[in-house]
Amino acid sequence: MEFPLLHFQLVEDSMIKLDRICREANVMLIFARSYGLTGFVRISLKEHAVIESKPDHFLDDLRLNNPWPELRGFAETIDLNVSDPVVHKHTPYVVILVKMAEQWTKSHDGKLPSTREEKKEFKDLLKSKMIAMDEDNYKEAIEASFKVFAPRGISSNLQQIIDDSRADVDSSSSNFWVMVASLKEFIANEGGGEAPLEGSIPDMTSSTEHYVNLQKIYQAKAEADFLVIEQRVRNILKKIGRDPDSISKANIKSFSKNARKLTVSVCLMITLFSTLRRSLNIRPILYLDQLHVVLT
Repeated sequence: MEFPLLHFQLVEDSMIKLDRICREANVMLIFARSYGLTGFVRISLKEHAVIESKPDHFLDDLRLNNPWPELRGFAETIDLNVSDPVVHKHTPYVVILVKMAEQWTKSHDGKLPSTREEKKEFKDLLKSKMIAMDEDNYKEAIEASFKVFAPRGISSNLQQIIDDSRADVDSSSSNFWVMVASLKEFIANEGGGEAPLEGSIPDMTSSTEHYVNLQKIYQAKAEADFLVIEQRVRNILKKIGRDPDSISKANIKSFSKNARKLTVSVCLMITLFSTLRRSLNIRPILYLDQLHVVLT
């Protein structure tokens, strides 16, 4: 494991020289300089790839807008028109939305709701299926209906990562970019334009039997996707002349589970910032992920 290099109160010329050396070795460099009660902290490294980014807000990976065969097959075994009120109010909202979305597409040329009017009409369709006011599962379905309207495929951020030239790997590529290369292949082939499934489902109103069965379906799909990613990683490692087992199963599994949330950050070189600062005649006040400057 490489540890970051910390330096304090360096003059700018020394910062630039040290930054260049650390970038060539791909070592994180942290500068700190104080000016009385103010100062700056500057983090510099060639790139920082994060697999478990843990974003504050991210849509659950339920694939309600693009269910795979096993999920669709499970939904087909459940009757939404069942007369038993207890059974009716314990049908999980995932099943309700998968079935109602399929019903909608059959009468709308295979298309999901897209306009404001269509989305409202879809929610009204969900409301019409309620047989009692206390059916929390249908209320959850209405609240989660926006997940059906979400666009299919991957985010623009993930698209940018798999399109990066570093995804064209060789023997000197990092483990992260080798796994990105496998992800790119997966999305273009087995994934059908989607990233590997995460495999977890949120809490919801449901009978224990339905919830456990639903959980198993999501976990099985996530495991199947992971196994494809793992095999592709092994094949790529062998192709570029590296040990096929040089990336651990645990790392690949974590990558597969978090593939939708990958982030890659690149810091501005000290020498480039120095040139920018001089050209704009600005003096640094504070650096902490973002650049804050005051014109002089």
